[in-house]
Amino acid sequence: MRRLRVLQLGRMVPRNGVDTVIQGVALLRGRHRIDAELLVVGGDIDHPHGRDNVEMARVRALAGQLEVSAHLRFTGQKARSELRYYYSAADAFVTTPWYAPVGITPVEAMACARPVIGSEVGGIKCSVADGLTGFLIPPRDPQALAARLATLHGKPGLARAMGERALRRAYQHFTWRIVAQQAAAIYAAVLQEQQVANYQPQESA
Repeated sequence: MRRLRVLQLGRMVPRNGVDTVIQGVALLRGRHRIDAELLVVGGDIDHPHGRDNVEMARVRALAGQLEVSAHLRFTGQKARSELRYYYSAADAFVTTPWYAPVGITPVEAMACARPVIGSEVGGIKCSVADGLTGFLIPPRDPQALAARLATLHGKPGLARAMGERALRRAYQHFTWRIVAQQAAAIYAAVLQEQQVANYQPQESA
C-alpha cells in the first residue's frame, strides 16, 4: 500500500490548528491503518527562542504522545519561490485553522493541482468547493480529517480528479487579475448605490 504524503503550511500559531492535523494523521495511521507522513512547512526552527518556539514545542510534544514523531517532519519557513515544490510533492494539502479570515494557502495548493481538506471557516469556505476540489470539515475535528484523508488514499482517481478541478477553479476565480476585477466591481456598485441614495432631484420653479 502506497504512503500518503500530507502537507500543512502556515505560521506556527495555535489558531492554525497544526495540532488537529497531527491528531488526524495519528488516527489515520492507527484507526485506518494507512501509512501516512506529515510535512509541516512554517515556523522558526532555526531560532529556539523565536516567536514560534512555544507552539512548536507544544505540537512536537503532542506528536510524541501520539507516537507519530517518526512520521512527522518540520521544515521551518521556506521562500515563496520554493513552496510550489512542496505543494506538488504532496498527495493532499490540509489546513485546519479555527480562525482564517482570508485563507491563501488553499488556493496556492489548488493552483498546484492538489486536493485540499480545510476547516469550514473564513475564506476557506469560499476557496474550497466541498466534494469537488476537496473537502470541508468542522474545525478541531481530527476524526473528520482522518476520514477524508482515508477517502483520498483509498480513491486515488477521486484525488486526481479533485486536484484537476482545483487547478481549474484556482485559475478561473482566484488569480490576482480576477480578484482585482471583482473588487473593482464591488467598489463601483457601492459607489453607484451611494450616488443614488444622495441624489436630490431639483424642484421646478
